[in-house]
This record gives sequence, structure tokens and C-alpha cells, in this order.
Amino acid sequence: MTDVPTQDKLVIEMSGIEKVFPGVVALDDVSFTVMEKEVVGLVGENGAGKSTLMRILVGDVQPDGGTIATSKNGTITIPGPTAAVKYGIGMVFQEGSLIPNMTLAQNLFLCHEQEARKQLKQVNIEVDVEQEAREVSPATRQMVEIVRLLWLSRRYGHYNPVLILDEPTSILSDAEVETLFAILEQIKRGASIVLISHRLQEVVEHSDRIVILKDGRNVTEVAAKGVRIEEIEQLMVGHGISADRFLTGIQREPDPDELLRVEDLSKRGQFEPIDFTVRKGEIVSFVGLVGSGKETILNCLTGIEKPDTGQIFLDGKHVALGSPSQAVALGIGHVPIDRRNDGLATGLSVADNINLPVLKTLRKWGLLSRKEERANARHWVGECLIKTPSVDAICGNLSGGNQQKTVIAKWIGSRVRILILDHPTRGVDVGAKEEIYRLIRKLAGDGIGIIIMSDTLEEDIGLSNRMLILNDGRLVKEEACPAHAKPAPNDIIRFIV
Repeated sequence: MTDVPTQDKLVIEMSGIEKVFPGVVALDDVSFTVMEKEVVGLVGENGAGKSTLMRILVGDVQPDGGTIATSKNGTITIPGPTAAVKYGIGMVFQEGSLIPNMTLAQNLFLCHEQEARKQLKQVNIEVDVEQEAREVSPATRQMVEIVRLLWLSRRYGHYNPVLILDEPTSILSDAEVETLFAILEQIKRGASIVLISHRLQEVVEHSDRIVILKDGRNVTEVAAKGVRIEEIEQLMVGHGISADRFLTGIQREPDPDELLRVEDLSKRGQFEPIDFTVRKGEIVSFVGLVGSGKETILNCLTGIEKPDTGQIFLDGKHVALGSPSQAVALGIGHVPIDRRNDGLATGLSVADNINLPVLKTLRKWGLLSRKEERANARHWVGECLIKTPSVDAICGNLSGGNQQKTVIAKWIGSRVRILILDHPTRGVDVGAKEEIYRLIRKLAGDGIGIIIMSDTLEEDIGLSNRMLILNDGRLVKEEACPAHAKPAPNDIIRFIV
């Protein structure tokens, strides 16, 4: 445990915070402090209350109980994000908040383009501020948001603003992650940072102190220096994480029957002609750096993009995938990387999302049967271990891990034969990852062919029966991954880079 912070270093103190949503106690008597010039990591499983606590701190959500105080103003009420900035508190949300068709300068400082250049230069960001936000990388958009919040806070006279970062590295490349943390180290000299991340190694390496929540309550806080990842995982989930987290002990050999065959598939400038197969119950992982061609190959399989050459066969029959709807009709499901914008209708209920692909099968006498809809949704909520107060809960209110499981439930409930998983564990906690791994193994056991792109090479190796390794648009190696003899990461890396 860390020592109790001294008052002369205290910037913000949240005490006894409570919040109840319909059917869910999100926060129960939670306390949280931020000190001067520190990085405090905030971790917990999906649904632990991290984002709700921080949304309360920036005024996006109002608490049902508890107090918020700053060293400068004493006890305060924060009615909204504009008020939060005046108190020196800002948050960069995981989904971002820039206006895509406005320039970076307009997003930063409307009518103050020179000031925009100056502020970005202070954190070593060289970029054309006349570019529209949608034209630049996620890393640049994120840095623009950080600079805007810091500048606004300091305009209101806050010498030590508090910057909250919600999953800042989830959509960044390794090089961009390195740059981000170098800049945050610089920012820390005059600000405090709250870092919310499921990448525990990053939290340990870059935080001074780590606060752990579970089920909407404080568990403990620990000094980051010297703490082991395994200790944090156990505190988060309430039990140890299995050493065999990828469940290789139940990895099955795929059936000899071929589900999918791809011949001579290519797209000019993206990837060279490629042949591959997927058998019933087989997990095939596409491995390579961003831009290696793997993303475009999977887009061709889901009908999002059209290849220049090649043929695709399902169950031995030639098929044309001219659109995503055609792919769905043929039994190809797709869990996209951006679940909120591309995988879910976040304003609809859990039941509505799960039932979308199978509405035609839930009719009686030509009309949709509400009873059948609810029964089908309850079945898949149970099968996929989705934590929700009811099937009528709005999807946008679920945690990231439970949103991801809802997307998977939607597709397996539609009886897909091929399921394409694009970074299925991105932005979810260790407990939800274990459940998703178990679900993937179960799907393979049921004979579904699975194609996967993962966040880490460890995940690719651990889950796959076979890996297809791409480099600069070419298939350079096919690697078997039997349960009893998984290849070492270093043996794969040399083909990737």
C-alpha cells in the first residue's frame, strides 16, 4: 500500500462517490485522489467503474452521492465538461471528440491558428494545422485533444491541470505509443495525468501510483514501482489468471473438411496473389505489421473491398462477395476493430443488437414475436456471459468487454460458418479477455472456422492452429501452431519485420 498523500501535494480529492444506473450500481462509496505532477493509473475490469468515475470528474455524468474538492477551490460542483476545464480538469475520451471536417487549427483554437502552431510545437508535434482532423493519424488527433485541454486549463490560471486519458494507446502503433509516453513525460513536469488502460504493462511502466477498482468499489492502491502484473490482475478479477490463458489445453485439431478456400486473391498496391484455406473448427491467424496487407485481405473476405483477382469458395462452391450483406447472407460474420461505430447500434438494446441478423427467424404469423426476440437474446447473453442488467439494457451503457461479447453473440446467434475477428480483445480487461478466449475455443469446437487478427503476437500464437505471416503484401510463411508445440515469438518476428 502507498502512504496517504500529504495535503500540500493534493490537487483533487473525490470522496464517497456513488452512482446508480437503472439496474446497476456503477459506483459505491469510491474515493480517488490526484497529486501534483504525478501519473496515477486507474485500472479494473470492464464495468469496474473507471470510466464512470472519470466522467463524473469532468461533469459528463452527475453523481448520486459524494463530494469533489480541489486544493484551489475547495468543494466544487461540476455541471459539465466546460466547467471542468475551468477547474483545470480535462479528459481525452477513447472515441475522441474532434470535429472531423474542421482543420486541426479550428479544433484547437478557432481563429487562433498561430497559437495552434505554437502549442503543438511545444510538445514536438510537427503537423500542418490547416489539415482536416479526419486526414491525420489517430496519434495526431489524440495529441491535438491533449494540447487543447492543457491550453484551456492554463488559460483559467491552473498551474497543475489534470489530464485524464481513457485507453490512449488502444488504436496506436508501437512507435506512436512510444512517442505518446515520451510527450506525457514532458507534460508531467507541469500537470497531473490519470491513465486508464487495460494494457497493464504500460500502466506499471509509466505510472507513479495505481488505483484498482472492482465492481464499483475501491480495492486498493499500490505504488507502481516494483509491483508485478500478476498481482494487479489478481486484485482486479479477484482470483489468479490461469497460466494457460489461451486455453491451449482444450485446443482441438480442426476437421479435415475445408470450409473456405481462397485462390489467387490480390489487390494492386495492397497485397500480392495469395492462396489459403480454413477448415471446420480451425483458428487461422493473419500476422504482420500494419500495412502488411492483412487488413485488406480480410476486407475482401467481408465484402468491404473488392479484389482485383482471385476466387473464393465456401464449402467447395464458388461465391462472389460484392458487399458486406452478401458475405453475411453466405454465413461470413465480422467482428470489426471499432465495435462502437461499426459493430453495434449503441443506442439500441442488447436484445435488438443480438437479434438484428436473425429477425426473419423470429416471426410468428408474419409478425415479429417479442417473446421469441427476448428468448433468443437471453440464450445468447447466457452463452456469451454478457454482464447486463437485462436484455433490454442499452448497449452503449455496457462496458467495453460486454459490448464486444454482444457483437460476438450477434454473429454466432446467426449461425455463421466463418467468423472473422479483428482485434477481438482490444480495449478489454484481463477477465473479459479470458472469457473471449474461452468463447473463441468453444466456437472452434462447434466447427466454426475462425480468422483472427490479434493485438499481440503472443495472442496470435496462443490461439491459433495455424498462422499466415505477411510482409509487405506477400505471404512469406505459413506456420503450424499445435497445442503441444507453439512456436517462440522470436521465430516469428524475423519474418514480420
